[in-house]
Amino acid sequence: MTRSARSALSPRMRPRESTSGNARPRARVVGGLACLLVASALAGLALAQHEPVRAAVPDATVRIAGAEITDGADAGTIAADVARAWGEQPIALRIGEERVEGTRASFGGRIDAAALTARIEQARDPASLMRRLHAQLSTAAPLELPVDVRVDATSTLAMLLERKDHLDVRPRDARIEPRTGAIVPEREGLTLDVHGTLDALADAMRSGAPEASARILRERPRRTARDLANVRLDATLGSFETRYSTSPDAAARTHNLRVAAARLDGLVLMPGETLDFNDVVGERNEANGFRPAPQIAAGELVDGIGGGTCQIAGTLHAAAFFAGLPIVERSPHSRPSTYIWMGLDAVVVYARLNLRFTNDLPFPIALAMSVEGGVVRAEIRGASSGRLVSFARRIDSIAPFRERTEEDASLPAGVRVLDQRGVPGFTVVRDRVIRDVERNQARRQRIEDVYPPTDQIWRVGTGPAAPAGYVAEAGDDHPEYTTDEYLVATQGAGVEGTEITRRGGVSTQAGWTQSYVAPR
Repeated sequence: MTRSARSALSPRMRPRESTSGNARPRARVVGGLACLLVASALAGLALAQHEPVRAAVPDATVRIAGAEITDGADAGTIAADVARAWGEQPIALRIGEERVEGTRASFGGRIDAAALTARIEQARDPASLMRRLHAQLSTAAPLELPVDVRVDATSTLAMLLERKDHLDVRPRDARIEPRTGAIVPEREGLTLDVHGTLDALADAMRSGAPEASARILRERPRRTARDLANVRLDATLGSFETRYSTSPDAAARTHNLRVAAARLDGLVLMPGETLDFNDVVGERNEANGFRPAPQIAAGELVDGIGGGTCQIAGTLHAAAFFAGLPIVERSPHSRPSTYIWMGLDAVVVYARLNLRFTNDLPFPIALAMSVEGGVVRAEIRGASSGRLVSFARRIDSIAPFRERTEEDASLPAGVRVLDQRGVPGFTVVRDRVIRDVERNQARRQRIEDVYPPTDQIWRVGTGPAAPAGYVAEAGDDHPEYTTDEYLVATQGAGVEGTEITRRGGVSTQAGWTQSYVAPR
């Protein structure tokens, strides 16, 4: 505060804001503003109608935030110094276990110095409505001038968003370790309410409180450890395995496989509950732990965040299929996948394509997912169901694929590189037969899946001539797609593992795809 401003404050009434005890006078000042404005309006109307303007009113002691001012200093200087001293006062924000300290100004708080200057000038004018109203209410009490507090949250917002990234966690239901039966306790969900926290910080500044607490929303999980106390995992109701590459080039895809599997492993479905794959695994983005890796989009292999998640979905779908569970939602890929049989794959795209199945059994079931040593394994575990489930699939028709070329200036002139291997299209019919062994009953479900042809794409160089010793890049190294014309697989009561019956056809012979290239 400047020397001139200090001289305008009596020594016994200079500002002291470092202790929590000052919250009461400031609260009265802010609260007095509302009362003063309302009273001013009503009294001003009455005075204007019934009383003549008085020439003068008794002198009044004027105070701002408990500090007395005199008529000696410039009103603007006093207001600026009061605003500066107010902004330098310390305040803390508690966010969970963390305590962030700063000043009111560092958190974006400020006093409207222009509005305060105008109030000081009115307080010094004996003929002002403020002074006349104060004289009518009480000539003995000091005239307390309120201050207008403004909060610019720009700088604080960035800090809160950074804390939010570390604090927010989704609620996690209690789970069962399917291999040991141990119960993994539930976890409460936490969300930092950024805008609510900004409001709490502003309220603390206006009231003079030395500390504000962040507003954290809590979400209880749906399932607690107590709910799982009597769950039995005696039997494997359905299982399936698929293979993945363990090469260093596939490290990002393997990472995605493990992230998605970990979200599903140990999840328990009570009778009548439906698994929602997208809800459990979450959005496939880097903030949710996924990495860019190859995936199928519109029939072509491209890099995308979360590539590999569909293999987890397909493997889990196959396990649920052999457990005889009702499949509520599932879509085939736009091209056959080499890691799983046609008819058992499942494509998932967050918020658009999902995998959902329901536990229609009279007891809880648990999901077991593992990704290890090049094998993805999914199991549905629970009490014995007495079901025997068969998957029967046959190829109804095969459609030829197109072959096209794309010019590439990065390749030497005339060099051809296979950018994507072509795959014929398939229409397959798949049946699921679910037998209740104890009751000697069976039911059949039939579904047709269509896999459109996948274009074969060649890149043809248009650049300069190849230098001596040039070796063309390998291009698409996927092997030719082959498949059984007819396949039957059975799991369940009385069967050890999976019984498989195969019958070959044209699509099982090496080089068969060359006969299914569409004419140009």
